[in-house]
Amino acid sequence: MKSIIRKVLQRGRQWLQQSDDAVERERSRFDKFAYGELNAELLEIVDRTHGSARPNYTWGLLQAAYLGKMLNLDRISAIEFGVAGGNGLVSLERIAPEVEKLLGVIVEVYGFDTGEGLPIPGDYRDLPHLYESNTYKMDQAALKSRLTTAKLYLGLIEKTLAGFIDSKPAPVGFIAVDVDLYSSTVHSLRILEASQRMLLPRIHCYFDDLIGFSFADFNGERLAIHEFNEAHATRKISPIYGLRYFVPRTMADSPWVDGMFMAHILDHELYTKPDGMVRLKQEQLNNPANPR
Repeated sequence: MKSIIRKVLQRGRQWLQQSDDAVERERSRFDKFAYGELNAELLEIVDRTHGSARPNYTWGLLQAAYLGKMLNLDRISAIEFGVAGGNGLVSLERIAPEVEKLLGVIVEVYGFDTGEGLPIPGDYRDLPHLYESNTYKMDQAALKSRLTTAKLYLGLIEKTLAGFIDSKPAPVGFIAVDVDLYSSTVHSLRILEASQRMLLPRIHCYFDDLIGFSFADFNGERLAIHEFNEAHATRKISPIYGLRYFVPRTMADSPWVDGMFMAHILDHELYTKPDGMVRLKQEQLNNPANPR
């Protein structure tokens, strides 16, 4: 029995050492960019929360809060469109105080869902061969008992989004879109049409249904993104190209990396303000007499 206990303890110490090594490797890997520190914090948050903090949500929220901090904002909003059972929203709520503790930016968390499952899919754009109405129905009482600070907007997004905008929330910095249908994605993306006071100049976005199956440029979320870009001259949604080379190495092959996009609010008055991602540039701006 003692030998078994010793082996368990030894493996535990090895795991902790490997975890610490991974964190430090990320810090030193991007020493001239904010990615290094944010990646290290991502790994530590996931470790501290025993995996309850989703890596994709954590990465997006860290990036959003960091931008908010660089722009001297004291709070931002994070939204999940498509809550279903609520695990994602609970994860967002769990991540928010971790991010606030690290960066000093308060994160308000919101969730949008019909509460009754998926609406009836329309034509081929809604991928009716994959999705059926009323699936992913929410147990509202059970979910509300798990939430503490997040606010739920229940009903069709096209009907509830206006109320959210009228409530004057903190600027939106991160959105997760997991509504499955093309039509519901179209309604979700209307948040990006809001006035600039409600948005960060760049918003990290996660789209859940883009890869594999029969997802294509002419249906589902990809079509909704394409049409949004076609319809807006100064609001654009773009992939974050080569992102796998900038997330932690242990996560580079994770499917969520391909779902990360960035919404560019090109007409935002703060769009050209330094965002602190290139630390060398930031240091030179702070001390132009001492360039490195």
